[in-house]
Amino acid sequence: MSQDPPGHQTAAPDELQPVGEEPAMVKPRKMLSESVLDDRRSVGVRKALSELAPAERVEQLCNLEAMAQVAEWNGDLRPDRIIAYAMAVTHFNGTSFTAEGAALHSREDWYKLQFKCDLTPNRQKVVAFEFQVGEAIPREDWQEFSLPDEGEPSD
Repeated sequence: MSQDPPGHQTAAPDELQPVGEEPAMVKPRKMLSESVLDDRRSVGVRKALSELAPAERVEQLCNLEAMAQVAEWNGDLRPDRIIAYAMAVTHFNGTSFTAEGAALHSREDWYKLQFKCDLTPNRQKVVAFEFQVGEAIPREDWQEFSLPDEGEPSD
C-alpha cells in the first residue's frame, strides 16, 4: 500500500496531466540553505561541512537545501534526513549535483525524492534548485534501499 505525501490533494479531472508526462519539478526562486547555515544554531553544521571532502560537502549542502525547500513547499512534511543515493546513483558534474533516486525521511515515513542542485563556481552556495517529492516508499522496501527505521538503531 503506498501513501501520498501529507498535504497531497487529488487533482480534479481537468487538472490531471496527460498520460505519459512526468509531473513538473518544483523550481523555487529563493534558495534557503544559506539562511539555514547563517542561523547561530548551525555553527556545528557549518564547521562539519567545511571539514568534508569537496564532493561530500556538495552532496550535504544540496541535501540541506532539499530539506529546507521541501519543508517550505509542504508544511505537513518535516524532513529530517535525506539519502541522496538511496535508490539510484547520484551525478556530480562541475557545479551541478543530481539525485534522481533520493529518499526523504519525514516523521515516520520515507518518500521518493528527486532533485537537481546548482552551485556557485566555488561550490559554496546553492544558486538554483528543483525537486519533486514522490509517493511514500513502502516499509517493506526500506531494507532493500538501506533506509533505517527511525525506531531502530542505524548503522
